[in-house]
Amino acid sequence: MDEKLLSRLRNHLIRLRNAGELRDAGIGNKTNFEVNMEIRSDQIKWINQLECNALEQQFFDAVQDFSNYLNRTCFTGIKNWEFHYANYRKGSFFKRHFDRFKNDNGRKFSIVCYLNKKWVLGNGGELVLHLDKEVVVEPKFGTVVVFNSALVEHEVKIAHKNRISITGWLK
Repeated sequence: MDEKLLSRLRNHLIRLRNAGELRDAGIGNKTNFEVNMEIRSDQIKWINQLECNALEQQFFDAVQDFSNYLNRTCFTGIKNWEFHYANYRKGSFFKRHFDRFKNDNGRKFSIVCYLNKKWVLGNGGELVLHLDKEVVVEPKFGTVVVFNSALVEHEVKIAHKNRISITGWLK
C-alpha cells in the first residue's frame, strides 16, 4: 500500500475516533450478534463501499487490484469484500477465534492493514496467528497481513496504547 494513502487513512481514522464515531465491536452476525467485552473489546466503524469518500475509494481500488490478482493467479473467486476501521484502546484485546461465521462461510481471506506510527515492542496489540508454530505480528505502520479466514485461528493481545488498523475480509 502507498505510504501517503496509509498516512491519510490513519489521520482519517484518528479524526473518526476523536469525534466519537467508533462503536464497540461485536461477535457473530445476523441473529446471533452480540457485544461481549470479555471476548472482544475493540471499537470499529464499518466502511460503506457505496458511501465512501475519495480516500476510502483509493483504498478499495487497491483491494480490487489485489482481489483481481488473487482471482487471476489462484482462482479464488473473490467477488466482494467488507472492511472496517478498528481501534484497540489501552487494555483492549480480541481472544482467539476464526474469522468465519457458523452460519456464513463467505469470508475467504482476512486482511489487516496497520496504521500505527512509532510502534515499539512492548506496546502490545500484537496479532498472534496460531499455525503449527505461533506467528506474532507487531502492528507497525504499513504492515499488511493476509490469511485464510477459515483455517487460521488468531487473536489480538492486550494493547498497552491505542492500536489502529483497517481490517476486512475478501469474500
